[in-house]
Amino acid sequence: MAFVAALSLLTSLPASATHDDLARTRSDLRATRARLASVVADDQAVLAVLNEVTAKLQTHQATLNAAQAELAKINLQIKAEERRLAALAARRRARQAVIDARVRAMYISGPTNGIMPVGTDQSLDVYLGRAGVLEYVAQFDQQLLEDVAMLRHESLKAAEALRRQRDVAAKKRDEIAERVELVRELVATQHAAHEKLSSRIQGFRSEIEALEREQSRIEAIIRQRSTLGSVTTGGSSSYGFAWPIRGLITSPYGPRWGGVHTGMDIDCRTGDPIGASKAGRVIEAGWGGGYGNMVIIDHGGGYATLYAHMSRLYVGGGTSVSQHQKVGACGTTGNSTGDHLHFEIRVNGQHRDPRPYLP
Repeated sequence: MAFVAALSLLTSLPASATHDDLARTRSDLRATRARLASVVADDQAVLAVLNEVTAKLQTHQATLNAAQAELAKINLQIKAEERRLAALAARRRARQAVIDARVRAMYISGPTNGIMPVGTDQSLDVYLGRAGVLEYVAQFDQQLLEDVAMLRHESLKAAEALRRQRDVAAKKRDEIAERVELVRELVATQHAAHEKLSSRIQGFRSEIEALEREQSRIEAIIRQRSTLGSVTTGGSSSYGFAWPIRGLITSPYGPRWGGVHTGMDIDCRTGDPIGASKAGRVIEAGWGGGYGNMVIIDHGGGYATLYAHMSRLYVGGGTSVSQHQKVGACGTTGNSTGDHLHFEIRVNGQHRDPRPYLP
């Protein structure tokens, strides 16, 4: 009975439910792949896609595991039903063999209908005893026939239940096949997202390592060429700094993927103009190794700003610049993961998080 209830529950589920679920997931997967293909500048966005795909994969892998476990249970029930059907068939054959033997015996003895002639050598008691035996035999034969009919009926029911079980198993196998294919697609997308993120992380680490190799030289330039004095206040922020270019921050200041990012990366397109964050004097303009084409501006009071990876430089060393004056153009020179501006604010030569200094 428990199996029949479970079977009716399975068959009562709408056939389209699983297919709709798979179709929705495949549609989401196509959208995720499109997003992954379009994400080229923001490693956080790639990480978000990877986490999303991983969550979907875990969900559908769990569903697949449950479906496979359910199919295993159905297969066990099918085997049990097959054994029951075989046992019923064996009982039917045994009863039929008895009936066949009785029919042969009755055919050989002839149609007496239980009536035995009473002769002078037989008493009435013997006759009555014989009649009782024949009545018992008739009842026994009737019971055999009823047993055979019952067994035939039970066999038909078992065969129908077996057919339903096999239908459910076939549908479950089809669902599992679709789930397996979907899980494969999710794994492939997860792998692509992981590869893209790994590539970005490796590129970022390479850039950080290259920038770190330049740190001593940058600090020496600022120490040797900067002017100390009162800090200029006012302007675009309480520190007097403005954004050198408008764009998304694709990589903020601070620890990142096993390194330390000494500034912030601001998304821009090659050739976009970059302005001085604050008025000051250019103390370095030229090739900066991993920084590519860079400009360093001294603002007095121990403050300096650095602009890196530029495609062109518009100022030279010793030039005085006003706030927002063009100092270069966005690019991807040096060790860079793509066109962007690497922007630093330094205090007494030491890098600081630029964000609190900006409006």
